[in-house]
Amino acid sequence: LFFFSCKIDTGLEPTHSGFRGTVHFINDWPQQTDQVIVVAATKFPPTVITDIILGDPLPLGVDSAAYSIFNPPAEFAAVGVVWKEKDQPWDVTNIIGIYFPTDNKFSPGVVKIKDRNTFLDSIDIVADLSKARLKAESTIEGKLRVNGPWPDDATSVLIIASESFPPSGLLDVTFGQPIPANFDSTQSYTLRVQPGKYKLIGCLILQSNVPLGLESLKGIYFKRPTDFFPGLVTVPTDTSKIKNIDITIDF
Repeated sequence: LFFFSCKIDTGLEPTHSGFRGTVHFINDWPQQTDQVIVVAATKFPPTVITDIILGDPLPLGVDSAAYSIFNPPAEFAAVGVVWKEKDQPWDVTNIIGIYFPTDNKFSPGVVKIKDRNTFLDSIDIVADLSKARLKAESTIEGKLRVNGPWPDDATSVLIIASESFPPSGLLDVTFGQPIPANFDSTQSYTLRVQPGKYKLIGCLILQSNVPLGLESLKGIYFKRPTDFFPGLVTVPTDTSKIKNIDITIDF
């Protein structure tokens, strides 16, 4: 008699891999808070919901909260905390905290789940509730002009705005929706922002083989070409439309 034994992978085996950590909240909870969740993004910054996986909603009104995310082996470009306003849809760019394993606040920590038995600890995040963005119809608008040939691996352009210059980290930056790269000499843009005084309006060039960083900043708004500092842009109300904020991209 011969006995044969085989193990069939039905795909129904529970997921044992993933990561966990603690979210530490700073500053006051906005009254309009609906939900707060930990997300992991396959690319940073995420631009659509398919770029991320979602954790469970975290408790509200607390100083800190533990979380766990179960996921098959994968590599994530960033892990962060996203804030949602009451009666508003999810906005994956409404990020109030990012996992930074080092003091470099421009470089999110990559989280790699190498196999089905790996469960990573201490993926801790500080979430700054003052960074939560309420619904606003205010925008900054202008044109992008290109000087020089596009890099071969350029994929898209992100318009950014910051109320500090230089920004101290990614959480100081408001990101726009991606604009496909390789457009001709000019391209219009619209960036939705909160009311405020913005000391930096610029654009990042995303490249497939280059990590996102300050070196990705290829264009800055100046009121005059001879200015040394970026032009200040004031958005007075949540319905203001600030136009003619034109940016030159230099390659």
